[in-house]
Amino acid sequence: MIFHRPRPRALASLFCLVALLAVIPGAAAFGASLEGWSRKMIDKGDVHLEIFERGEGQTVLMHPSLGRPAQDFEALGNSVAEAGYHVVLINPRGIGESTGPMETVKLQDLGNDVWMVADELGLEKVFMLGQNFGNRVSRTVSSLQPDRVIGLMLLAAGGEVQPSKAVWAEFEKIYEPNLSPEEHREAVMNSMFAPGNSPDAFIDGWNGKTAELQVEAAKRTDFKPLFNGGTAPALVVQGLQDKIAPPQNAFDFVTKRPNARLVAFPNMGHAMLPEQPEHIADAVINFLNDQK
Repeated sequence: MIFHRPRPRALASLFCLVALLAVIPGAAAFGASLEGWSRKMIDKGDVHLEIFERGEGQTVLMHPSLGRPAQDFEALGNSVAEAGYHVVLINPRGIGESTGPMETVKLQDLGNDVWMVADELGLEKVFMLGQNFGNRVSRTVSSLQPDRVIGLMLLAAGGEVQPSKAVWAEFEKIYEPNLSPEEHREAVMNSMFAPGNSPDAFIDGWNGKTAELQVEAAKRTDFKPLFNGGTAPALVVQGLQDKIAPPQNAFDFVTKRPNARLVAFPNMGHAMLPEQPEHIADAVINFLNDQK
């Protein structure tokens, strides 16, 4: 496969979505129920985080994507728990029942939220997994306390190589309030999903206000020293039809970073989790087992 590298623009394209995201109300995510999971609130100062736990064994912390809830990981979390791991799904500030100041925070603050959860649960060492925007938070988590991270898993590791202007234009349509339901569905399908995959799982579920604040947190952060995500073994799961985080990003990350592996799947775009749930679960569980 040949990858073409456009001129890097760091977070510029992500920031241009702030105004659009601000007008999108939150909604229920796919797999909104969490049957079989225990819910808990983790509180420290003015930060209150809602988490969901399941399973026993070594802990795997999971951080969702931009403006998305922990429930996005329900199916993956179930598979990982059934494979013999303790899974903790984290709703970040502004998602679900989680609250905390966001006006001046950086990614380091959001990363420290994850370590707050680990400390309150009495966890010395953990695996860390994040999707899309959550991959930035996860790299930050691993950079802040690298000796406590057993393994780092990134689902769609974008950031350097940006999508085309045409793809961003289609993605931005998702947030246009005057689109018909059919036009909205088409925009989600064309930007987030591989051709032929149903976009129904991601029609709703976006928390626009939180997404706006998360983008601003990333904008205030110098991501360069956090880019490698610490020193723990790393896994990148990449969709070969991902138009938002082009595959070149994943290829560059694993070739520049020691002890990193890439697992790429066809027929998978940026949404990932509802597109290839079994393949993603297999890749994650295999990586986890290899670290024992």
